[in-house]
Amino acid sequence: MSTADEFIVAKDVQRYYASGTEVVKALDGVTLSVRRGEYLSLMGPSGSGKTTFFNMIGALDFPTGGSIHLGGRNLKQLRASELAYLRCRNIGYIFQNYNLVEVFSALRNVTLPMRFLGLSEAEAIAKAEKILERVGLGHRMHHLPGELSGGQQQRVAIARALANDPMLVLADEPTGNLDTNTSISIVKLLSDLSKEKNVTIVSATHDHRMLNVSDRVVYMRDGRVERILNRDELQISVGSIDS
Repeated sequence: MSTADEFIVAKDVQRYYASGTEVVKALDGVTLSVRRGEYLSLMGPSGSGKTTFFNMIGALDFPTGGSIHLGGRNLKQLRASELAYLRCRNIGYIFQNYNLVEVFSALRNVTLPMRFLGLSEAEAIAKAEKILERVGLGHRMHHLPGELSGGQQQRVAIARALANDPMLVLADEPTGNLDTNTSISIVKLLSDLSKEKNVTIVSATHDHRMLNVSDRVVYMRDGRVERILNRDELQISVGSIDS
């Protein structure tokens, strides 16, 4: 039974694919709840199901069986227009490969989600400028993605994800293409923003550096939740992790 502070509730979520005569069970009965404002990391080897589950809670894909509720609403029961609004207004996405529009400046990339919601150009620009300042890119906002470093592009992607003040930010391997120092700064930025804005963050990651800021870590294997550890159950040191 869900409680008031449970923002995401997944119950017995299954996602099966046909592959020739075989059935691939990408998710095989995942049950998990995530609190509002929690920073949750999904970890596991390739093929464990973490990215599939990530896509499910982001309404980018839908389960074969089971249910996912976001903010009390069953995602599978929403109409296409409601899902489009939910994705734009309530969910921010951060991808490993940034997914920025290459011919748009950093500023224009960040204004795009706001224009889709009907903000005027002046309102969108003013808000985007503030967000880019917050992520440390006030001096680079008029540059194209190709003129920015990988870490700077990821900061633009984070700013874009925050453009419409989402309740949920989904980060798929957000440090996968970054060097160590840049990765650490990105992880800290996400953690700070989560605390400041009470945003729920779910990150699918292989990066153990992200565990240092996670409230809980969910380990997945073979489409199932293998174990869940709270922050105080993790023993983290530079270059290693024990649990």
